[in-house]
Amino acid sequence: MTFSVFFRKLRKFPKYIFIQFRLLILWWLFKIAKNWVILNRIHVSLRSRIWKYTGCNIGQHVSIGYDVYYDVTNAALITIEDNVWITSRCLLLCHKRDLSNYRIGDDINKMPYILDKILIKKGAHIGMGTIVMPGVTIGEGAIIGAGSVVVKDIPPWTIAVGNPAKVIKEL
Repeated sequence: MTFSVFFRKLRKFPKYIFIQFRLLILWWLFKIAKNWVILNRIHVSLRSRIWKYTGCNIGQHVSIGYDVYYDVTNAALITIEDNVWITSRCLLLCHKRDLSNYRIGDDINKMPYILDKILIKKGAHIGMGTIVMPGVTIGEGAIIGAGSVVVKDIPPWTIAVGNPAKVIKEL
């Protein structure tokens, strides 16, 4: 295919090409945000700025560790307030399968998704390898232990650990 034929076809589908280009850029930014290890001093602030660009609502002085995954296509559902620290290898999910009508013989791949917000309040600390499920609010100053799975709201000024995460101490 010659360039002239390619550009003629490109003019017919400008909206489609623009959407594909935008998705490519978001994917590229997500890859950088997830694994940016080259710049030691500014990587934390750069990663939170990239998250903000992809749609997350992020406050000031947010620190995000290496290899943190988040729901890029539903990034607008994630709100992270000021002075939050999300350590490495965490996972923030804004979607899950709706299994309320799942029956024997159903195809799990055809079940709809439930989308819900994640809110991480001021000064919270999310430990390494934590999974935060949709619909969760982590209270101000709360600390989530490493490897926890947060499936319900965590009150402010508490320490929660485990799978599922349970409050073990109130500060």
